[in-house]
Parts: sequence; structure tokens; C-alpha cells
Amino acid sequence: MENKKKLKLNIRRIIVLSIITIILLLILWGMGKLVLKLFSPEKVVGNYANMGLAVEDGKTVYYNKYERGIIKKENKKETQLTEKTAYSMTIIDDTIYYITVSDSNTIDLNSVKTTGEDVKKIKTLYTAISKFYIENGYAYYVSNKDNIGIYKISLETGEETTVTLSNIQDFVLDKNIIYFTDNVGYLYSIKIDGTDKKTISTDYSINNIQILKNWIYFYDKNENALCRIKKNGSSKSTVATFVNNETYNITNKQIYYFDELSKQICKCDLKGKKSKPIVSLEATRTKINIVNGVIYYLDNSKDDSQIYQIYRVKENGKSANSIDY
Repeated sequence: MENKKKLKLNIRRIIVLSIITIILLLILWGMGKLVLKLFSPEKVVGNYANMGLAVEDGKTVYYNKYERGIIKKENKKETQLTEKTAYSMTIIDDTIYYITVSDSNTIDLNSVKTTGEDVKKIKTLYTAISKFYIENGYAYYVSNKDNIGIYKISLETGEETTVTLSNIQDFVLDKNIIYFTDNVGYLYSIKIDGTDKKTISTDYSINNIQILKNWIYFYDKNENALCRIKKNGSSKSTVATFVNNETYNITNKQIYYFDELSKQICKCDLKGKKSKPIVSLEATRTKINIVNGVIYYLDNSKDDSQIYQIYRVKENGKSANSIDY
């Protein structure tokens, strides 16, 4: 009888200790996630939607000194790599890929080494959308040469292949799937090999899409607001009614947006709360690119030879190093 009591007591102790251990593990797991969230580097998904004017490779930043070419910034040293305006800059290993306008007014996909050497023209593109994505040795872009649609080019051979034909207004490549909108504002997805095309939503007027995890953020023309919808088309919701134009940039921590009324670049959290201004502009249009805690943006030029020039400011609104023209 005594042995049975001891056995029951030991079982209770084991159960209690197991529950305490599980609770402690859950607390540690939650604390670990919080630490990762607080101290993980800021992932920026919206630079491509903002003309791709800046990109980083570790501590080295490459930015488009608007209409003057690509600048490489290492610590306080700045080196000019190219002389022509570069859009949709993408770094793969030691090479920067970008779109530029040639002297003969063609839109070319080019590349340059991060040292500034070996500038190459890969292919002339016929496109109205100044962005592209690189995946598995191919550049994906929108062509309007003959049949409007999304195409891919082999970076090795220059061979072009059709992915899908549609009147594309915007597109994003994410994890081997292309999400795109048409001229009506409907949202679709298709695999990069051109298979498994799906209709995600035909209920909204969707423009300027940006993807963060399982969410597709977009500017809804009808609502005049920033909204989001899950990749499967469910759970559409309004994020912020004060984001009243297509110029915004999503990160894993903040939403940066241009307030047309006050002519300010502002930021808020991912729920559309805690909005505050960062910097005032003179221009009525801009683009917002974020790299290594610094915002690169367009504002009115101080030089009569061009409309805009590039500026930069820290994300907290404090001045970064000025860009001399």
C-alpha cells in the first residue's frame, strides 16, 4: 500500500515537472522569437516597386545617383561605377544587373562587376515596366514588343522564352512563383515555368503589389488605401487609409509611404498604426528605397538640367551624409 502511494506521488511529480519543463520551453521559444524579431536585419521587399534605385551587399551600398549612374558606397568612400541611370538594380555574387536607357533610347538590360569593370549589355528590352527579377540564371521581365506578357531571358545565352501572355500592369517573383496584375486590376499567380496559372482575386482594383511572407500588399484604387490579401486570395483587409497613393515600401518591421497631401515620407507599423513623418519633400512624386537603415529617395533637383535627384536620410529622420551633385 505504501509503495503504491509512493508510485502515485512520483508519477504526479513527473507530470508536474514535465508541465513546468514544457512551459519553460515555450517561454524560451517565445523569447527567442522576440529577440530575433527585435534584432534581425530589416528585410526590404519594396525597393523593386520603387524603381530599384538602391541595393546592398553586406555593408556595401550601391545606389543610383539619379541620372548620373551607379555609385558604390563603402563606409565613407564613394566610387562611381557607371554613368547612366540604373533601374531595378540586383546583385548576384559580384555582379550588378540593371536596366538603363542607352544613347539611342533603347531600354537595355546590362550588368557590371561590383568593381566597376566589365560593363555588358545583355539584351535590349521592349518594356513599359522598369523592373525585372533574376532566378536560376534567368531574368524575368514584361515585354510589349509583340504579344504583351511576362518573358524570361537566359543570362548565359540571351534566349527568350514566354512565361505567360497578358496585359501585365505589375508583377513580383516570390519563391519560384510570379504574382501579377492585369489592366483591370485582377490578381493572378503562375509558376516560373509557365504552368499552374491561378486567379487569386477579381474583386478589387489592385496596383503596385509587394509581398511579405504570406501576404500580398497592394494599393487599391477603388478604396484609395493600402490593403493586403493572402496569397490564396483570402483575408483581404485594409491596412491604412492614409496611404493614398502607390508610393510605399514594405519591410518586415515598418511600412514607409509618401503622404501626397503633406509632401512627406512617413512610416507606420505593419498594422497601419503609429504613423509619423520622417522627411519633408518639395516634389509631388517620389520613390522610396531603403538600405542599411538609410532611405534613398527622389526630390526636386537643384540642377536645372534634370527634374529629380537622389537624396538620403536615416530612417529615424536624422540626417545622413548628404549626396553632392
